[in-house]
This record gives sequence, structure tokens and C-alpha cells, in this order.
Amino acid sequence: MYLKITTTENMLAYEGDIQKISLPTEQGEKSLTETPLPMVIKLVPGLISYQNGSGTHTLSISKGIALIDTYGIRITSSMITQTPLKKLTELRSNQYLLELKLQKMKSEGNIEDISSLIL
Repeated sequence: MYLKITTTENMLAYEGDIQKISLPTEQGEKSLTETPLPMVIKLVPGLISYQNGSGTHTLSISKGIALIDTYGIRITSSMITQTPLKKLTELRSNQYLLELKLQKMKSEGNIEDISSLIL
């Protein structure tokens, strides 16, 4: 299967042939070993794993979209990290802690403090 992964700013994270891919979806992890019928898959923040001739590779993504057709799989995400945390539970834990900090800042802080978290 052909795979191309890019950001919304057209930064190329991967392009080439693969044997297998796992995608994070709202229904859980979806694994593909061949290009199925054309479809669009909504991706949630998580880990994409793909296997090519040199082994298994993992990328961490924010939400995104996977377009699957007879040419292969094209994935676009707003943020892609090539050195992700090892476990999805760590990602979820970090997300939860950041959300708690933001809630606390909204209730106790001022706009400058909140802006400093974002920048």
C-alpha cells in the first residue's frame, strides 16, 4: 500500500510503501493490511503505527483525516510528532493534566497567564 502523511502546512512526515497501518479513530484502533474500498476516516489524537521494509514506525498525531482510495492512504493532521511518547496512556494522562491546568487558570488566573500557557 502507498502511504503519505502530511501536516495541514504540507510538511511531509512520511511517503512510501507500507505493509500495514494502525489508525486512531473514534471507534478505537483501525488496522489495515490492504487498501480497502475508498473511504474517509476521521482520526482522533493518538498514535499511528505503520510497517514498511525497514520495520515498524510510530507517529503521534493530533486530530486528522485519512483519505483512502485505489492509490493508497493519504493522512493529513494539524500536528505530527515523529518521536511520540511510548504509550497512548501517557498521552492521555498529559492531555488530562494540561486540561486541569487550563481549567484552574481560567478560574483563578488572568488572561496573560492563560496566554503564556498557549505560547
